[in-house]
This record gives sequence, structure tokens and C-alpha cells, in this order.
Amino acid sequence: MNEPLIGMTEPVLSNDSAVWFAAYGFGWGYRSFAISYEALRDSLGAADTTDAQIRLAFQLGKRHILQAVQQYGSLPYEGQRIRLSLGGLWRLNIHEEIASLAASGEPGSTCATSP
Repeated sequence: MNEPLIGMTEPVLSNDSAVWFAAYGFGWGYRSFAISYEALRDSLGAADTTDAQIRLAFQLGKRHILQAVQQYGSLPYEGQRIRLSLGGLWRLNIHEEIASLAASGEPGSTCATSP
């Protein structure tokens, strides 16, 4: 059986140093998640915990975040926000990812970065 197609909302940066977002899909349901800034920095390679770096790490790490989210599809859900751990993910280097996207010529892949 194929895995359901899971979508994710845009991230919301909360006051408690966490990124909030929801994942949803037909036949999969809806779940609300939170990822700490530190987890995004440590697991997805954000340079620091500024809003810009956190948003960038979230966007570049969506595929990896989605892999972590899919583990919760078969578990009961009662509406609580699930604190997502990214400890099992390999560390990404944002600057290498940006260079890769820019080289691929994908739309929206150009962005200004400082060395």
C-alpha cells in the first residue's frame, strides 16, 4: 500500500523558541507539531537561532521533517501538539543545500547569503 500524501502548513515561530506547524493528509488525518529552535539548529544545520535561519532550516529540511512526521500516522491523536525530535536525522549543511538548489536552477532557489 502506498504512503498517503502528507502536506505541511507554513511554520509559525512561537514565543517559546519553537516552530509550530501542522501536517495533514487524506486518510492520514491532521496532527500539530512543534520543533525546538535547538533541534533545527543541531539537526538541520541552522547557523543560529535567528528567525531567518530557523525559517531557512525549516524550508530546506522539509523532506527530513516530513519523514519524522510520518512516524506518527498510526498513533492515536487527541489534538495535542507533538514535540518532534529530529535526533535521528543527519545534520544538514544549509550553505551546501543552498548552493545545490541554486546550481539546479529550481524556481525560487536563488537567495542572497553571506559567507
